Amino acid sequence: MSSDLGAFVGRRLSPAERRKARFMIGLAGAFLVLLSYCLPMFSYRITSATTRFSGGATKQSDYPVLISGQHYAQTDLPNDQVLQRVDIQVSPLAWPRNSAWGWLEQVIGSPQAGKSLSFLLCLLYPLAVVALTFYLLGRACTSNAGLSEAWIIPHINMAFVAPFSLLLAWLHQFDFSALILSLDRAALLPRLGLWVALLGTLLILGSAISLRQGTHRGITNWWALVFAAAFLIWLLTRIKPFPYLEIWSFITDGILVTLRITLTAFGFILLVSLLGGIGRLSKIRVVYAITSLYVEVIRGIPLLVQLLFIWFALPQIFKGLSNPFSAAVVGLTVCYGAYGSEIFRAGISSIHLGQMEAARSMGMTYVQAMRYVILPQAVRVILPPVGNEFVALLKDSSLVSIMAVSDLTRRGREYMSRTFLSFETWIMVALCYLVLTLFASRIVEFIELKSRFER
Repeated sequence: MSSDLGAFVGRRLSPAERRKARFMIGLAGAFLVLLSYCLPMFSYRITSATTRFSGGATKQSDYPVLISGQHYAQTDLPNDQVLQRVDIQVSPLAWPRNSAWGWLEQVIGSPQAGKSLSFLLCLLYPLAVVALTFYLLGRACTSNAGLSEAWIIPHINMAFVAPFSLLLAWLHQFDFSALILSLDRAALLPRLGLWVALLGTLLILGSAISLRQGTHRGITNWWALVFAAAFLIWLLTRIKPFPYLEIWSFITDGILVTLRITLTAFGFILLVSLLGGIGRLSKIRVVYAITSLYVEVIRGIPLLVQLLFIWFALPQIFKGLSNPFSAAVVGLTVCYGAYGSEIFRAGISSIHLGQMEAARSMGMTYVQAMRYVILPQAVRVILPPVGNEFVALLKDSSLVSIMAVSDLTRRGREYMSRTFLSFETWIMVALCYLVLTLFASRIVEFIELKSRFER
């Protein structure tokens, strides 16, 4: 019998047996996560805190469900005072309220659920991974085609984030404050449920990674960088809410203004670029001369100089440009329209001349031939550089801050001049621009991929 056992252990598993073993590991991990949510996870909660400062000032805070804002209270110091100490009151929770399901019920039923939204998402995320695991295993077992290749990489990426999601849920228990944790470490340390949940998510991750050989697609793509930058912004506002949370609240309206200016200007830029591109190809000498003069002159003057001219000089002639928003849109449109005209000209020129001749021979007018034959083909050539121009426009929109436009850059300058926190302010502004430009780049890349064709 021992020889049979040795032969079984030494025998190489067949591909079907290895595949079944991977599925069983993932299934075991999913059930462990569900079990862990019924076990004690966070058995104590902070009910109140008193923050004391050197000058005698105190801040008293009560927390009906989850601690929130305490880290900000520690760093938002009164004038000429320093943090002296923090006293917390900790209350035990009996099962099932100390389990993950109990915490979810408390947070969802709380009138202050909005303040605990990130904690709620951190606890719900592993359940979403479990649901996806069950779906994929069920699909692999019931479908004749087996596991879909398209789901392997998303499954790996989601499973990779799940353990970090549980860690963030624990950090919420003391509001991301190392000082608060040190005051009662024994009570605030996680209980059995969290460790079982971590084990379950790691098993799911191992099972997902073992399916990697079923596809040749890359595990990560550039979308991960977008989420990483956005997560860094969120983490800064939680770990050091003063000043990062205050900076975020101050510059949020500037982000909206930046997007509004960029999108409005880009719509006009497309129109100007189309007309300029067609004008550069026109056989009418006057039209060709005017558009060529416009392109050559505007491309020879820096954008900043153009904006200064439009803001300070042109309002003496055109009163409508005294409005900062209108002047900013006009300045960006004039500048980028010149560059866009060359992009459209090159895109239209890439279409063989025979296409226009064939369309005209069928009785189409020049406008009809452009609309129905040339431009639909040229747009696929034009799309990538136009997308890049949009990303560049989003970044260069920061220059309109010199025109009294309250965009992201100007709001950052206003906060810095008020607080003199230059490093923190510009780190936050730079991260916001990074998220916006990375997101725009990924959208452009997606549209380009969908419109790609073999020539």
